Amino acid sequence: MKRILSILSLLFLAQSIFAQEVKITGKITNNYNADKIYDTITLQINTSMGNPIQMKSPLSKKGEFSFKYIENSTNYCELFFTPDDKIPMFLSSGETVKVVADMGNLNLSGEVTGSQQTDVMQKNMRLLKGYMVEAQDLKKIYDRKVDSLEKRKNDQIAESIRRNSQMLSNLSIISILPIDDYQDVYQLLDSTLTTTYPTNEFVQDFHEQMKKVLLLREGSTINDIVLADANGKMVNLESLRGKIVLVDFWASWCRPCRMEIPNLKKTYEKYHDAGFDIFSVSVDNEYSAWKKALEQEQMPWTNVRDDKKIYSNMFNVSSIPFTILIDREGKIIAKGLRGNDLNLAVNRALSK
Repeated sequence: MKRILSILSLLFLAQSIFAQEVKITGKITNNYNADKIYDTITLQINTSMGNPIQMKSPLSKKGEFSFKYIENSTNYCELFFTPDDKIPMFLSSGETVKVVADMGNLNLSGEVTGSQQTDVMQKNMRLLKGYMVEAQDLKKIYDRKVDSLEKRKNDQIAESIRRNSQMLSNLSIISILPIDDYQDVYQLLDSTLTTTYPTNEFVQDFHEQMKKVLLLREGSTINDIVLADANGKMVNLESLRGKIVLVDFWASWCRPCRMEIPNLKKTYEKYHDAGFDIFSVSVDNEYSAWKKALEQEQMPWTNVRDDKKIYSNMFNVSSIPFTILIDREGKIIAKGLRGNDLNLAVNRALSK
C-alpha cells in the first residue's frame, strides 16, 4: 500500500514539475458594431480526461480579454461567443498566446500567435483554403461551359419544335425545355396539337397542364381562392386585394413547411403595417391535425384549409411548401419564395 502511495506521489510531483501557466490575451475588433453585443468570451479546454473545461473572461469596451490557467500537456481548445463560430487552437503548457479576431466571423478572421501547434494547424488550413478556392474557380469555368452547352441544346430543340409543331412526337421531348425560357414554344405546340389532334388523350393532358402552368406565370392575375377558416367561416383571397400577399400552401405534417413558419412570422411582423399579408392554405386531410398545428404555431394571418385539393390541383401544387407572391392588383410577382428571398421580394414589391 505504501508503495502504491509513493508511486502516486511521484506521478503527482512529475505533473506538478511540468505544469506551467498558459497565458492568453486577445482583442475582438468591431465588437460594438455587431448585431449582438457580448460582454464575455468563453474558452473551452477539451482535455483527454473527457469533460471539457470552460472558462469565461470579461470583454472590455475595446474588445480586450485574457485567460490564465495551469497546464502540463497540449490540449485542443476553442474560443467563442457562440459554439457556431469559434477559433480552434492547440495550446501547450507554458505558452503565451495572442489572439486577434473580428466579431463578424471569429473562425475565418481569427489570428493566433505564440502557439506552435496552432500555427502549424492554421498554415495547413490556409493551404487547404487555397486549394478550395482554386477548385471553386475551376467549377465556375466548368459550370459556364455546361450552361453554354445546355443553352445550345435547348435552342436547337426549340427550333426543331417550331419547324415541326404539328408533330405529336414533340410531346416526348418538350419537357426538356425550361418553360420560363421557352414559353412561346410550349404555347405554339399546345395550340397546334390541340387543333391537329383534338381527341388525342396525350394532347388533352398536355393542354390541361399548359392551362395550369400559364395560370401561374409571372404577370398573370391569380384566380380567387374561397375556403373555410378554422371556425368554418368562408374567407376569400380577394378580401386582401390592395396588399402585397403571399399565398402559402402547406400542411401540418410537412416538416419544411413548419420550419419556414418562423421566417414567415419575421417577414409578416416587419412588413404587415406597410401593406403585406399572408394567406395560408393548408392541404391537410384531417381537420384536427390542422387545428392542432394552428394552436401550436399561432400564425397571426388568414388560415384556410383546402382538404378537397380544389386549389392545390388548380395551381398544380406538386410539393409543399409552395408559395405565390402577388401584388396589390392580384398579379403574380414570384413563386417558390422562402427564407431571405421572400424578405427581399416583399421589400421590393412594397417599394413600387
